[in-house]
Amino acid sequence: MKVNVYSDKFSGTLSASEALQIIRSVFKKSGIQANYFPVTDGGECSTEIFKHYNMPVHQRIMNKDFVGNWRPTEFLNINGEIYFESASLIGINNSTTHPYELNSSSLSKIVRQVDVLSLGGSKTVDGGIGLLSSLGIDFYSDTEIIKNPKPKDFSRITSLKVLDSFTKLELKVLTDTSISLLGNNSAISAYGPQKGLDKKEIYHIETQLERIFEMLSTTLNLPLNPYEGNTGAAGGLSFMLGEVLGCSVISGSEYFLRETGLISKISNAEISVVCEGKFDKTSLSGKVIGEVLKHITGKKYFLGGQYEYIGDNEFNGIHECGPKGLTNPKEELRNITRKLVKQISM
Repeated sequence: MKVNVYSDKFSGTLSASEALQIIRSVFKKSGIQANYFPVTDGGECSTEIFKHYNMPVHQRIMNKDFVGNWRPTEFLNINGEIYFESASLIGINNSTTHPYELNSSSLSKIVRQVDVLSLGGSKTVDGGIGLLSSLGIDFYSDTEIIKNPKPKDFSRITSLKVLDSFTKLELKVLTDTSISLLGNNSAISAYGPQKGLDKKEIYHIETQLERIFEMLSTTLNLPLNPYEGNTGAAGGLSFMLGEVLGCSVISGSEYFLRETGLISKISNAEISVVCEGKFDKTSLSGKVIGEVLKHITGKKYFLGGQYEYIGDNEFNGIHECGPKGLTNPKEELRNITRKLVKQISM
């Protein structure tokens, strides 16, 4: 019996490696041999997971993050491409500051230095406006330039000006979700609450972004569509990088599976176990676990924090830690792994 186990991070509780270590120990005691694969869609902690697959470090340097703190950051060499994880500077766990006070401008130097920028796991919801303001477009409140605009400033923006320094970028942008920035089931409404936004704030940001994007479209004489898929990653940073700055926006999950060679190993297992902190409708909208599921041909089981997907599923078994996993994740993961062992051993 060939068993493959794939784990993304359990956000806020366990890393992918920690989850796999716990599962491995239970399987070993039960006599189950398996292959263990940490997986990522390019979001938070993706650098560590790529290093697991022997992708070497290209450079280690200090960079300022979105609140001005200096942080050690790593650039990887992934099959000849220089890779950087945006969450290392704008990640949701980097600061408790409200998203109204944050933007994406800290990435302005990075985007000139890399071939691949991975998005996901961000706390920003600025639609990439902070980054754009650092790359040659000024935003005005009447005649006053708004320096380094953040969501709290959006309602003050009345016009913008394109400077001679503004140029497009040649960059691969990896997204961890395929949903749109605005519209029904928007990225702001789907991910805003976990970043600290309430319903009123979500509505305000969406309304202001829509208004500013219309001004941007007119000024650049460029059709912009924040309602299209793949525009919602990192609070709309994928929209700005793709539609305004001319980058190539691709699936982070597909990039990971291809560049690590893992895609060729998925379909040859009789049993596959997929693990993440929460499985819901966003898991099937560009997340890596959803991408892995597309390629599984044998039996498949969910093992993770919470299962909140409403709709048909093809799992042969679902094992979730539930609320207890938030307070004692390691012990609850051991408990549900033991239940999974009993099911697959029958």
